Amino acid sequence: MTRAIRFAAAAALVTLVAGCVSQSRQVAPQVSPQAKRIINDGAGGYVLPDGTRVEVDPAGGFTLPNGAYVRRDASGALNLPNGARCVPQGRSGYLCP
Repeated sequence: MTRAIRFAAAAALVTLVAGCVSQSRQVAPQVSPQAKRIINDGAGGYVLPDGTRVEVDPAGGFTLPNGAYVRRDASGALNLPNGARCVPQGRSGYLCP
C-alpha cells in the first residue's frame, strides 16, 4: 500500500472509533417521562406529584384528597387505588409509573 492509502485508512479508522466513543458517552439512563414521584416531606408525610401534602398513618399508608386510600405493602411499596405500585427510592420517597 502506498503511504497516502495507509494514511487515509488510518484516518477513517480514527474517525469511526471517535464517533463510537462520543456516541457512547451521550447515552444515559433516563426516567420515563410518565414516571412520577411521591416525596418524603421529612415531617411524617408525603408530597404527591401534584404538590398536595398528605399525612402517613401508623400502617404506613395515607388517604388521598378524594378519599381513596393508598396502602403500604410488606415490601415497603405503595399500592395506589388504580392498581399501580410505587417503589421505594431510599428515604427520599417513591417512584410511581
